[in-house]
Amino acid sequence: MTAQYFQLSTRSGPNPGKVFPLEQAEILFGRDLANDIAIGDPEVSRRHARFFRQEEDFFIEDLGSTNGTFLNGERISSPKQLRAGDVITFGENIVMVFEKSSYDPDATIAAEQSLQAYELPQEAPPVEYEQTVEPKYEEELPEPRVEKVRKPKAKREGFPTWLIILIIAVVVLACVIAVTLYFMPASWWCAITFDMLDGCPVP
Repeated sequence: MTAQYFQLSTRSGPNPGKVFPLEQAEILFGRDLANDIAIGDPEVSRRHARFFRQEEDFFIEDLGSTNGTFLNGERISSPKQLRAGDVITFGENIVMVFEKSSYDPDATIAAEQSLQAYELPQEAPPVEYEQTVEPKYEEELPEPRVEKVRKPKAKREGFPTWLIILIIAVVVLACVIAVTLYFMPASWWCAITFDMLDGCPVP
């Protein structure tokens, strides 16, 4: 068995996007809060229009409103049958769309029962893992550094002072003798060598 579902979807007005289900046989529309659908807009009369159902169809009727009721852009003066997608305008600001859909209530009930019968598997309890505490090792102290003590080098003992003076004196004396001999006359050399050198006079 197929059932019909009717609703009004607000396109513009105080609450754009709001949906009003048409579930009763008669629904009053207007600014007064006593209406089934109350819209607080100055373009809407206190009792502006009414929706009523006849068998499987919905109709709309203007209740003598000041600013009028329009169906797909045309102002209505008598009840008009509504079809899915019809645009209804109340005054100048309120625009709604009539929507109609079909559904199978038996299939819906069966689906709900199957969902209730289906039991979700119980979640397994969480597994607790033992935390392994790693042993803390004491920090190894650095080995003490052994500084090598350098032994002072033994001072070499120099020559005695007297020996140095003696050597200098000998060197100076040798230089004096060499210079003296160098400047001696040739006759002197011939005399001490007994005229054996070349150039000495022969007796």
